[in-house]
Amino acid sequence: MSKSIWFLTLCISTCSIFVISHNSFSQAEADPIANYNENSLRPISNDEIMFKKGLWFRMDLRSKINAPFYSEGKELPKIIIDAVREGKILPFKNDSLTTRISKNEFLKELKIPQADLEKQLFSAEDEINNDWGDDGDSKKNKVFNEGQYEYFPKQLFVVELKIDRVFDKRRSKMYNDIQAVTLIIPAEINPIGVDKVLGTFSYKELYENVFHSKSDGKLVDNPEAIWFNPNNSASHQNLGDAFDLGMYDAILTKYENPKNDAIVDIYGSGRKGLIHSKEAVYKLIEYEAMLWSY
Repeated sequence: MSKSIWFLTLCISTCSIFVISHNSFSQAEADPIANYNENSLRPISNDEIMFKKGLWFRMDLRSKINAPFYSEGKELPKIIIDAVREGKILPFKNDSLTTRISKNEFLKELKIPQADLEKQLFSAEDEINNDWGDDGDSKKNKVFNEGQYEYFPKQLFVVELKIDRVFDKRRSKMYNDIQAVTLIIPAEINPIGVDKVLGTFSYKELYENVFHSKSDGKLVDNPEAIWFNPNNSASHQNLGDAFDLGMYDAILTKYENPKNDAIVDIYGSGRKGLIHSKEAVYKLIEYEAMLWSY
């Protein structure tokens, strides 16, 4: 009799454990991204991340290495701005990727300051010309018609990348998990004389909705979003692939720190700041290499 009771108790306990485990699994299955970074293109479970560090890089699209991102008529800023106009994507206020800004707000920031004043001045000059027999279709009005007094893509040569440097302990590999791409109005063309954020975009959304498009549930390359191969025009790359492969040159400007200071705030600008920027990158490479020394 005691053996029967013992066996029954064991069965009940086993069933209870199964039910609890099943419920836990069902909750995890119902909310699969609860343990992942939803802004990651290829998310890694938080339980599998052994090391993570947030990094900010600055790309100058005018440099020789970055020229393929800046080919005539297919500049990276142009591809992104056109996608906003077409409603394919909406920007965020900053690289925290929490607060959206509207399409109209974004396009308003794209306007050149004093553009309306310049338009009025040219209109006044045209009125004078009309008095002398001008037909009213002046060349200046053609240049300054609606939508043409915005910054040109070639003027937006600064792009910032927010990247999480992540070590996946399951695969024993370090990954660059690109989180955000920010378009900057450079200080050189901003009347205020400082860099100004035009808009920040989720890299995941850029990859899925701009660099590619969905067809029958599959991602298809956008023929306009290309990394221009100067050595072989038959081998242009998709912009998403180019970013994944790290085919860009960028300077580290900030890494996660308690005060959220940029490198120039900590070490100063110029040569000293550049040296510490390079040193921080080399230390991350060394960290990954030394993991195999123990």
